[in-house]
Amino acid sequence: MMVGLALTLPNGKPATEVALTAIKKLLQRGYIFLPEGEYANVISFTPPLTISKSQLTQAVRTLEKILTE
Repeated sequence: MMVGLALTLPNGKPATEVALTAIKKLLQRGYIFLPEGEYANVISFTPPLTISKSQLTQAVRTLEKILTE
């Protein structure tokens, strides 16, 4: 499984700084997400195939919380 979330600013430009800041905060909380894409504005998540539904839900909720801060 692999998921990517492309972040853009309201003007349509890549939100590189937002993505990199979110990735650093996720890492501090124990999650490994990676920057991807030409402008590093895509947050990539490639969990192990053995991830549980509750672990996946928690990771997505944490990402959501960080992006809405």
